Amino acid sequence: MIATLTSNRPITKPYLFLLFIVTLAIRTLTFYGYIAPEKFYKQADSIDYHNGALCIKHGFGMHRPDTGAPIFWRTPGYPLYLSMFYIIFGSNQFSFDGASTAQQASIWLQIFLSSFVPILLLLLALTLTQSMWIAKITAWITVFHLGFVLASTHLLTEAISIIPFYLFLLYFYQSFSGIYEQDHEHRWIKNLTIAAIMLAIYAWFRPMGQFVAILSALIMLLFSQDNWKLKLKKSMLLLVTFFACISPWYIRNYQLTGNWFFCPMFGAYLNSFCAPRIKAEVDGIELIDAWRQLGTKAELTYRRRAPLHRKIGITLPKEFACGQIAWPIFLAHPWLALYDWMREVFKTTFDLYSSQLVACVKRCCHYDPLIEYLSDKMQDCLYKTPMPWPMRVIVYLELVFMLLLWTGLFGGAWLFMIMPLVCRLKVPDKVKQHFGFWLKITPMVAGILFMTGGFGYARLRLPIEPLMFILSLTFWLYIWHNKNRSFNNKETT
Repeated sequence: MIATLTSNRPITKPYLFLLFIVTLAIRTLTFYGYIAPEKFYKQADSIDYHNGALCIKHGFGMHRPDTGAPIFWRTPGYPLYLSMFYIIFGSNQFSFDGASTAQQASIWLQIFLSSFVPILLLLLALTLTQSMWIAKITAWITVFHLGFVLASTHLLTEAISIIPFYLFLLYFYQSFSGIYEQDHEHRWIKNLTIAAIMLAIYAWFRPMGQFVAILSALIMLLFSQDNWKLKLKKSMLLLVTFFACISPWYIRNYQLTGNWFFCPMFGAYLNSFCAPRIKAEVDGIELIDAWRQLGTKAELTYRRRAPLHRKIGITLPKEFACGQIAWPIFLAHPWLALYDWMREVFKTTFDLYSSQLVACVKRCCHYDPLIEYLSDKMQDCLYKTPMPWPMRVIVYLELVFMLLLWTGLFGGAWLFMIMPLVCRLKVPDKVKQHFGFWLKITPMVAGILFMTGGFGYARLRLPIEPLMFILSLTFWLYIWHNKNRSFNNKETT
């Protein structure tokens, strides 16, 4: 248990119901009053999920009906979810707008399900900190947080996938020794098994789950308080259970291509976003020209090798060809590639969710640009792009919240991580207690942020946003606690 303010008042069912009903009301009003009328729920990736859902609905599975070619670019989790509504409500045609009734019905269920997220996060924060104050504040932040509100109203994977992801975090961190002193010796088996299954469900929606599994195993090995034998057992249980749950898609892809992979989207991202930026910088050409050249090379590579693969009965994913074009550029310019990657990570980390409101105002939310700059996005949010005054108020409220959040994160990193390492003997015991807590949480946050280097969006950090809330709150409540203690000491003297 970390040293911070605590509350012994229990969580009641009426309190949980209040959390749920307020969350549901805010998301309902947002979707019904703003998102649905203009169909802003259609985002850049929505077409892919729509096409996959149509394929499943018409009995083709994840295969194109026109060519019979398998779909590798997207995993089947969200298309399968969406296809259920296409089957129930039907679609007038193959175009995106012809299925608006089914799409909106799927989002209404999405809104209902995502309204349970604050309750999950209350439990997660309470598990991690044993502080009712931090747990309740984290939950209520999530109720009003713009990122969570918008995610629930878009035809994207975030609102559905974060539910199993937060369940994964809950059971994963419960498996650490010292979380619950009353836990018996083998409870970690149950916790890690459930955690792995929840993470596998997340991976069926968002392929980055497989990288999170490896990251989690490393966190377990490095920062768990158990002996090395038990650490290895826990890590192996997590990985084996996780990959067993997603193995059907590995097997399907191997049977079709002769290669073991879960989703080849990494190659396409590199060739669509990262490699063109590097090539444009090195060759001194326009970004659009670099993008077209690399896209043409990938297409030619794919067409040249496709007949050979058809002869031996396998399909070459076009994304593989994209990776084969992009990787040599990365390897030839590693420092420029690293700079470009970290620039996008920086954008993901500090981007405002209000940028999605700007995209709606500009009517450009249906596509992704080749490049965005954080400074431009900030200016558009704060003053450049004309928008209704209530929307502008939301932007500035988010900015104030972000300043408080990052002040707490930077202050906590200095106080709870750097100071214990630099001044081991001079640091108070309460600060040292926070050190182990931050050491378990920070790698998860940093690792997932690092995975977003292809193209940065605020919504890509949504899975670990609550962990950032919790870390920041530990700092603010520690400061508040010390301030009150100092004040009480003065009163007594």
